[in-house]
Amino acid sequence: MRYKTIPEMFFIQVDKYKGKTVQRYKKNDQWIDISWDQMKETVEQIAFGLIELGLKQKDNVCLLSENMPEWAHADLGIICAGGVNVPIYATDTPKQVEYIINDADAQLMFISNMAQLDKVMKVRANLPKLKKVVIFDQKGANPDPNFILTLDNLKNMGNAAKDRDTLEKRYKSIQPDDLITIIYTSGTTGEPKGAMLTNKNLLSNCEDVSAYVPIEDTYIALSFLPLSHVLERMAGYYTVLFYGYTIAYAEGIDKIVDNMGEIKPYVMVSVPRVYEKMYAKIIEGVESGPPMKKRIFYWALDTGKQTIPYKLAGKSLPSGLGIKFAIAKALVFNKIKTVLGGRLLYFVSGGAPLAKELGEFFYAADVKIVEGYGLTETSPVLTLNPYNNIKFGTAGKPIPSCEIKIASDGEILAKGPMIMKGYYKKQQATAETIDRDGWFHTGDIGFMDNEGYLHITDRKKDLIVTAGGKNIAPQPIENALKMNRYIEQVAIIGDKKPYCVALIVPKFEAIEAYAARNNIAYNNRKELVEHPGIIGIIQNGVDSVNASLAQYETIKKIRILPNEFTQETGEMTPTLKVKRRVIMEKYKNIIEELYLQ
Repeated sequence: MRYKTIPEMFFIQVDKYKGKTVQRYKKNDQWIDISWDQMKETVEQIAFGLIELGLKQKDNVCLLSENMPEWAHADLGIICAGGVNVPIYATDTPKQVEYIINDADAQLMFISNMAQLDKVMKVRANLPKLKKVVIFDQKGANPDPNFILTLDNLKNMGNAAKDRDTLEKRYKSIQPDDLITIIYTSGTTGEPKGAMLTNKNLLSNCEDVSAYVPIEDTYIALSFLPLSHVLERMAGYYTVLFYGYTIAYAEGIDKIVDNMGEIKPYVMVSVPRVYEKMYAKIIEGVESGPPMKKRIFYWALDTGKQTIPYKLAGKSLPSGLGIKFAIAKALVFNKIKTVLGGRLLYFVSGGAPLAKELGEFFYAADVKIVEGYGLTETSPVLTLNPYNNIKFGTAGKPIPSCEIKIASDGEILAKGPMIMKGYYKKQQATAETIDRDGWFHTGDIGFMDNEGYLHITDRKKDLIVTAGGKNIAPQPIENALKMNRYIEQVAIIGDKKPYCVALIVPKFEAIEAYAARNNIAYNNRKELVEHPGIIGIIQNGVDSVNASLAQYETIKKIRILPNEFTQETGEMTPTLKVKRRVIMEKYKNIIEELYLQ
């Protein structure tokens, strides 16, 4: 590989890029740049400060923070000092925070602000090993040298103790197979497990992805997925360092489109849920517009779809189609691209399967989504669609150093330098996941087609086996339903039941607009979703999808919910995947009603 360790990579790249901008963040409505030199100075101060606090090599340090430059500075400070970063999602509850700190045996941790500190203080009595907390944003903080330090305190300690030889000895002694992080799987079921990832794991992924997608040091990317998640950690952070481009931190999920217009990114990594929301916003804008606007849009979209076979084959468009597409771009597609910043080369999608129709829609609109597949335990990328040879509805081809095979029961197995060392303090769970021949058992079901592309069917644990013994993969059906302009989220239920039912969260903006157009009166969302007119338009969407399914797969009954599935209420993972078992427990009375009616 090009680099032996993450710290080695960082210091080599600093010498190469020096005054060039590596990070951007927004403060007081202004974008502020951080250069490689500035980042290096901060990282060294943090590393020396940690050593002064007594950090030993291979000690675990927790990091509880939203996305911000300080997240990366703390991460590099920890690993350059020889420690292991254990990130915690900013959305985790105090109880979840307590579990990870204790399971990781952490004596030190970084936190972003007072809200996160409050979580720690609520469970402090249950954290016997935690000795010190370093807080980034010191507004309202009450530094207590016995427990709480500000980041400035730590950096000042680092300045006072600075000894370049000490730090070089530390990071140069780190080996490729040494741990740099333990990432606790959010999981859709069960207790979190800490996946132990090494320098080699993550660096191999950084190196491999460039075989399938273009990456240049002139790029700027927008980051908004949690850095606590391995997808953003690798694709939206370590690859930035690896290839020398710039990362800008979005202000939040509700500000993504605004920030894209300001930053004008070349690349952005996201999950399907965000692309679904973008699609819904576009379609709702079109449908609520004047008839002429609708006709032009759908004509342009149809024209864009006609160009897909030529583009994928690398062929020039026939002259007539070329002229039509140029007009479609001028009238419609360029406006969409302008909203996205104007120079976007591609989105990356991961974390869950992307609906085939969604990939085709954006591609037709001249916006590429490159879909990949992987898990926390695989650093994360196993497969990726080649930039110039995308196959919609697939997770792409195995990256160069990855081997994929399909087990007899359809489970996807993987092998390569990206596979974790194992689960922290869980030897049995490790043995159940990585077999004696080194194959990692993903828990996903799928198949390889004759062109070498991987198709993901569903999670092995999510497969529905009806009372009649029929196997049903819910995710593809849920993805098809979410293409409807009125449907936001879906959870299909049917395991050990005579038929499938669905809990549906509508797109409230769309159904509220429909209600206004059709004079439907309501006082609250519960009344809205129970109105026969609203039930009717949702049922029409379900019927449309049912028409393409086998009889045993069809959804026989639905219930429309007045509230979204969220992370805060425990129904979604931090990467916005549905926690099916949580939903089944929370809505068990409604589900029982659907089977009794």
